[in-house]
Amino acid sequence: PFGAIADKSQFYQMIRAMKSGAKVIAEVAPAYIGQFGPEATKDKINAAIKALGFAEVYEVALGADIGCIAEARDYVENVIHGDKPFALTSCCPSWAMLAKTFFPEVKDQISLELTPMVATARSIKQKHPDAKVVFIGPCASKKLEAMRKTVRSDVDFVITFEELDAIFTARGIDPKTIESGGSLHDATGAGRGYAVAGGVMGAIEKCMKEYYPDEELKCEHYEGLADCKTALLLAKNGKKNGLLIEGMACPGGCVAGAGTLIDISKAKKEIEKMVKASTKPIPPLELKDIELD
Repeated sequence: PFGAIADKSQFYQMIRAMKSGAKVIAEVAPAYIGQFGPEATKDKINAAIKALGFAEVYEVALGADIGCIAEARDYVENVIHGDKPFALTSCCPSWAMLAKTFFPEVKDQISLELTPMVATARSIKQKHPDAKVVFIGPCASKKLEAMRKTVRSDVDFVITFEELDAIFTARGIDPKTIESGGSLHDATGAGRGYAVAGGVMGAIEKCMKEYYPDEELKCEHYEGLADCKTALLLAKNGKKNGLLIEGMACPGGCVAGAGTLIDISKAKKEIEKMVKASTKPIPPLELKDIELD
């Protein structure tokens, strides 16, 4: 509609960086699977992205793997055995912004762990300090997150699946028919599940059962800003003590983001299949000691 708010595209700046000769590496959010058609497997999407000129392609689910291990430890140490009344997830920037803006009383309960986008980007830049990192995902809010002072040196550009699809079309690249080009830097099923509402909570729950079997995780998840707002109001008033609370601004989770290409129900099914097909269900405990700060 005329006058509607729209996010600003960054793919022109991204293309200029590629043409300058810089090493440009893509990190792809887990909601990618199925977005370019059922025939576009993860290996084909990897090949299609590399055909655009990207040097490497990483799954953002790798950062989610780091996050769910850290979140499980934080919940055990600071909620169950500490003085933190409850814990709020931080991976959805719109949810975190809602909490900080309208419920400042609970902002200290928002996880301080790096979001999957940032954790993956920092991992990449530890290996390739001179590289430019491009986040490719379903979310327009990630463009705002990438502009933060603490993040802008990690994530150089953000484009959505919709924008990536436009670039594929302009270059005549079809992810459905391109020859497979090797595997992505693989993540676990837990990290890949972050793409759907309840997936963050589910990943942390899996890690708790494996690595903290004597501790009980009490958790809830909310999707859609109206329900998220209600949850934060209840938390502020002491009605959610002892809980881990996952919030997703988009009903359905990241698969319902503004930059997606397919129906939410189809996207959820594709994520479920990818999670089940993952070679590893959960990340190793050693990830809790990884240094990315």
